[in-house]
Amino acid sequence: MFCSIPLPAQQQEKENLEIYKVPRTLLAGEGLNSIKQKDPERTVYQKKIYDGNELAMYIIAIGTGITNEFKSFPLEEFIFWMNGKAKIEPVGEEPFEIQTGDYFVQAKGFNGKWNFIDNGGLHLELSIIAKNRPNSTIKSPITRALVIGRDMISGVSQVTNDSEIVYRGAELNVNVIHSKSMKFENVEHEKAFHVLSGVMTITNRISNSEQDLYPGDFFVIPQGFQGDWTSDSLQDLRVVEVYRASNKG
Repeated sequence: MFCSIPLPAQQQEKENLEIYKVPRTLLAGEGLNSIKQKDPERTVYQKKIYDGNELAMYIIAIGTGITNEFKSFPLEEFIFWMNGKAKIEPVGEEPFEIQTGDYFVQAKGFNGKWNFIDNGGLHLELSIIAKNRPNSTIKSPITRALVIGRDMISGVSQVTNDSEIVYRGAELNVNVIHSKSMKFENVEHEKAFHVLSGVMTITNRISNSEQDLYPGDFFVIPQGFQGDWTSDSLQDLRVVEVYRASNKG
């Protein structure tokens, strides 16, 4: 769960149009910064790992056995839950659980509790938020977290197009991409991706550089990027895509 605490940004240079790949050490929860809490029994570590024109990405580790209560959560947040379990109790709705491996969107305007269930360690998550967000009166079209279905993530849902729309929100959009080849012509919006299945190569036409990506890799394609992705993998290619919604409020 995103903590609204200013941290030194690792700003990508505007002229650098290479893709950014999240180091595996960060995905493992190493090298995070301890965040001082009013309650000494609360443990939070956080690191901003990407600070672009439209998106910011964080790795967050939270101590177990604690509860966070929200009265109108201030932003829309895409989360990949990498370790742990939480019970979510939205006001006026049925509770539900989030576990390791889940992808979901936390609603802007959410009211309720997050109970981090004790597992003897730290909960670990990757968080993506939009920058330059619309005004606070614009809420998400959902009132609780939208959890991406396991069938869609596993590739067993019926797919008729190269892209499945997962979510259209106030600040973020989410798709699952199935195409083994894509062309990027001066990309309009920054796009964050997580490779679910298959092996892919992204070629930058300007620098003639190539980047191989494998299941588990997170990466960002910057605005203005010109290139291609291709896949000759025996496995179907499936990639989660997150980018800023066009609603400016």
